[in-house]
Amino acid sequence: MSTHDLTADRWRFLATTNRGLEDIAAAELTELGGSDAETLYPGMIEFAAPPAVVSRVHAYCRQIHRLLLELARGRCSSLADITALVDSLDISRILGPEQSFAVRAQRRGDHSFESPDVESAVGQAIVDASRAQRGTRPPVDLDDPDLIVRVFVRERRAIVTVDTTGQYSLHRRRYRVAEHAAPIRPTMAASMYRLADPDPDERVVDPLCGCGTVPIEAAATALDRRIEPVHEPAFRRLRALDADESAISDHRRQRDGAPPDIRGFDIDPEAVADARENARHAGVADTLSFETADARQRPIAADVVVTDLPFGVRTDDDIRPLYADFAERLAESDCRRAVIHTARGDLLGLEPTRRIEMRRGRLETAILVID
Repeated sequence: MSTHDLTADRWRFLATTNRGLEDIAAAELTELGGSDAETLYPGMIEFAAPPAVVSRVHAYCRQIHRLLLELARGRCSSLADITALVDSLDISRILGPEQSFAVRAQRRGDHSFESPDVESAVGQAIVDASRAQRGTRPPVDLDDPDLIVRVFVRERRAIVTVDTTGQYSLHRRRYRVAEHAAPIRPTMAASMYRLADPDPDERVVDPLCGCGTVPIEAAATALDRRIEPVHEPAFRRLRALDADESAISDHRRQRDGAPPDIRGFDIDPEAVADARENARHAGVADTLSFETADARQRPIAADVVVTDLPFGVRTDDDIRPLYADFAERLAESDCRRAVIHTARGDLLGLEPTRRIEMRRGRLETAILVID
């Protein structure tokens, strides 16, 4: 069993992201001050960093969903082993006397207990520890808690964390005031742009941009713009952390030279209008260009293509002609790299240099990198 000292100058963190893209997200966490970042479980990265990284990640890390501060981990074969991890914690470093909390558990493996049992046992252990350590009972609020304690049980290992992000994932961006059917997650769009790895002077195009998520995330990444989540992150209520805004300003990098050349096209004029509106809310409208165009006919004038192709599942469209014509336009172009998210890569007839297996809900998809 190991309990992490919250007075130390480096803490242990877990970060959740899209499954299959952990290595791309880990590189971004390293850029922001993390070290020893590696995949712990599918969709979860573990790393070490100084406390200041918490606010920095919430401001600039475009690929993660949640940032979790690890409190304790150890082997477990029973609920008593898990509650023993809680007993080892200094509750006053985590929860204020009047702060409410809730426990969320995820369990995988063969155990004699279920996830709700873990939540109940850990919740009671936190209450008991608070009473023993400071004589107060912290309020429990299952609907809108100040802090969420998340417990992960995988086979014979348990990890107790506090969620520094809060109720809502960071993929929920404030700028998305207009959405269409089956939109791509902004976190995935950001990872795809990083996979494309364009040079500063290269033109990046999304020929089927929909409401603009891929171009917007590309521009925000290139310009190092701050994330605007839909809620106030929970880390500002964490007693162990001094949420100093200087940790954010210290990361801001100076950008020299011309702005990035990023463009989006879509056959639907309403989608183009919505993309422009979303870009305005994201603060990158002056950087992006959106136009109405048919990807089946318009030549692709780009160094790099990054796009989320329609699946033809939720929209009930016959996508085979679209895929065939788009692949032909791509083959005719001088594009040096294309990064494409699709559920029907077989319809493109193009051989990828890298294929990353993904899932969108229950649907099996893939990101194809074509050089």
